[in-house]
Amino acid sequence: MDRLTAAERYAKLKLITLALGLFPTLGCAHRHSPTRSQPGTVAARGFNCSPIRASGDAPLVDDFGSDPRKILGNEGRQGWWFSYDDGTSGHLLRESIELNSSTGRVLHVTSSGFAKWGSGFGVVMHPLSSQSRACPYDASVYRGVRFRARGSGRLRLMLGDVASTPKSRGGACSRTGARCEDRPGAWVNLEPEWKTFEFPFCTFVPEGWGGSTEGVDPSKLVSIHFQAGPREAIEMWLDDLAFYRAEAGAPAPRCGIPCPLEAMPRTAKIEPSSLMGKPSPGLSVRTFVQATRSCGPLTRRYLSYVPARLEPRSSAPVLIMLHGASTNAETARTYQTHDRFEALAERDGFIVVYPNAAPGSDSSPDPDFPNTGVWRQGYFDDGQVDDVEYLTQVIGDLVTRGVISGNNPMFAVGISNGGGMVLEAARRMPNRFQGIAAFMPYDGEHPKPVPDLSATKLKRFLLAYAINDPGLSDRYHETLARLPAQWAAAMGMPAAVIAAPRKSELPNLVAEGASYRGTSKVALATRDSHVTEADLLGPDGIGQVRVLVLDHAGHFWPNPIEDKEAFILDRWGFRNQDFDAADMAWEFMKPAANAH
Repeated sequence: MDRLTAAERYAKLKLITLALGLFPTLGCAHRHSPTRSQPGTVAARGFNCSPIRASGDAPLVDDFGSDPRKILGNEGRQGWWFSYDDGTSGHLLRESIELNSSTGRVLHVTSSGFAKWGSGFGVVMHPLSSQSRACPYDASVYRGVRFRARGSGRLRLMLGDVASTPKSRGGACSRTGARCEDRPGAWVNLEPEWKTFEFPFCTFVPEGWGGSTEGVDPSKLVSIHFQAGPREAIEMWLDDLAFYRAEAGAPAPRCGIPCPLEAMPRTAKIEPSSLMGKPSPGLSVRTFVQATRSCGPLTRRYLSYVPARLEPRSSAPVLIMLHGASTNAETARTYQTHDRFEALAERDGFIVVYPNAAPGSDSSPDPDFPNTGVWRQGYFDDGQVDDVEYLTQVIGDLVTRGVISGNNPMFAVGISNGGGMVLEAARRMPNRFQGIAAFMPYDGEHPKPVPDLSATKLKRFLLAYAINDPGLSDRYHETLARLPAQWAAAMGMPAAVIAAPRKSELPNLVAEGASYRGTSKVALATRDSHVTEADLLGPDGIGQVRVLVLDHAGHFWPNPIEDKEAFILDRWGFRNQDFDAADMAWEFMKPAANAH
């Protein structure tokens, strides 16, 4: 299960800022009428768009003690608060509340249920001057942004500047589509008790999906945003939003991308050598150290399952199964695949490896759910952890420990963010894998080109995706639908084969959700899914591309096990139960192992 599609979170974002000429009432459509500014709250004409330069004498932006619609008029800022969401059936509330006599008024925001890119709130730093100009506020006299907050959930704090504002709105950004919306930002992990957060300007960086790596220019600020991602449930109490100056003699802040362990939620638990759940014969937990780009060594982990009948330094095939975002290796082994790969390994004599993504801002804050993280692919790439290198180290560790010979047939399988990581690994080291299978993968808003694979070991490519997958961005299946032809061409298949796939319908064995009586739109939209299979067979009889299209299904690894928990169905829908993806993936890739 994933927090996916950062690009989609912003793709339909209509900035509701005075400085950019979009009055709050012109924002996205609201289905549950969340709080937003009302028309007539500010005179939109007569302000000067000359840049405002901060003096450093009044760093406080807002203490929420007066007009809840606008910030304090310090240094001529006169900015106004706004809210926005993706228009799906969520709930967003922004209100000013009097807590007590000592704390005074604070801003209270709750958001939940938005299914596309999420919701947000923020403030512009300059009064409105026109319908088309991004009016800059020069805050370069300060070091960064400071505020007090408490609550639950995670938000992204973003600073809009002239460089991240489209030229059509008076800015300098010429990137196409919604890529300008990948603003420099930092993650905020909220905690139950009040905490003072400080973010130096130099720590604000884009997520990367927009094509820019530039940080924020504090001399040309336009807006401050707090944004929650799709399906995030957050509650935030915010007070004393301010800029801050560098104290005399204070050390320079650490700039750039935060280190993985620094970015983790405070309550997240990392115990690499511990196994979540009961131990099992043949199952091992292994750790090793991986170097990061600038954060020093990082302890990594993986699980391996070796059938007892295999000899040391075995030449048996190795199947690598990658979990989804914000989960761990144990989740892939138990909750998703229900140990099915291990049963197949016992039957056919191969080794199963469950790698584990590195910790970071996307780790689960639940201390009972340890060692969670995301694969650094697509917009998740933090520039610190190289997960393709990590997979190479996992294979090397198996060799070093005498488990495998080193020339074993290798196969990679993944779900969601793990599926995207499989595609990334195959692009970068196609001679490592005989076959790959990606289920419901996220491969970025603009997938990378596929290199020439015709002379490589890669012979089997399986892609499975669901139309209107509730775990991916709106209509992302259209992006995935273009991948099979690209990979088939890269594998050297003739155009005539690619143009005429052999199609068939898988038996519809289970009417998923037939007894469901709830009202969740996600659950209702994913009942009784059907599967179409399309095959492209290369002229050598070994090379093959298979596509499984689920006409509507939940964001899950398909298998016969039913999910009944309401919180799962509401968010991810019904898992397809017509086939077991472990059997499908292994039976499809096995011929390449036999041909090794």
